[in-house]
Amino acid sequence: MGFGLILVGVALLIGVEAGFGVMGYLLIFAGCRRLSRIHDDFNICAVLALLNVPYSFVSALTLFKVLPQGNIVVNCLNVMHFVFSAAMFWYFCVRIRAIALSGEDEKLASSALRNALMSVMYYLWTFLVLILPFMRNTVMVGILALFKYLLIACGILFLLSCGAKITTPSQMAKENREI
Repeated sequence: MGFGLILVGVALLIGVEAGFGVMGYLLIFAGCRRLSRIHDDFNICAVLALLNVPYSFVSALTLFKVLPQGNIVVNCLNVMHFVFSAAMFWYFCVRIRAIALSGEDEKLASSALRNALMSVMYYLWTFLVLILPFMRNTVMVGILALFKYLLIACGILFLLSCGAKITTPSQMAKENREI
């Protein structure tokens, strides 16, 4: 159905700054396009995933010193990445929450809300660390990195439960036939 592709894509976001995000966001795009067969709202998540690809590409180029760090293009892409990523994760989780509530699965719905809030909090915190110089100390950046790994781990567990609880056996069989 697409949850597996999104899961691998989210796992690749651990190295988003090293260029792994290019493949990660493309996998999230493909997974959301598959999920759009269930509900058209996942197309918005797919577009938001595509809008994050340039950030990961340029971020990798700056990491490997092909592009200078701190130029206006990199800074604009950073801000766009925070907005698009937060919106993508928020919107995805809100859609899954709506599906879970329609199926009366309160546990999945609360997990979706938790992941939505955690992702927005992470991107807001990252944005504040970048724009406020007094927050750029080793402790804050270290805690932020740990929070990123926690967020990705929670996202992977969430996607596993989505695949198990939302996908029916008939949908799985249909997907296997199409592949």
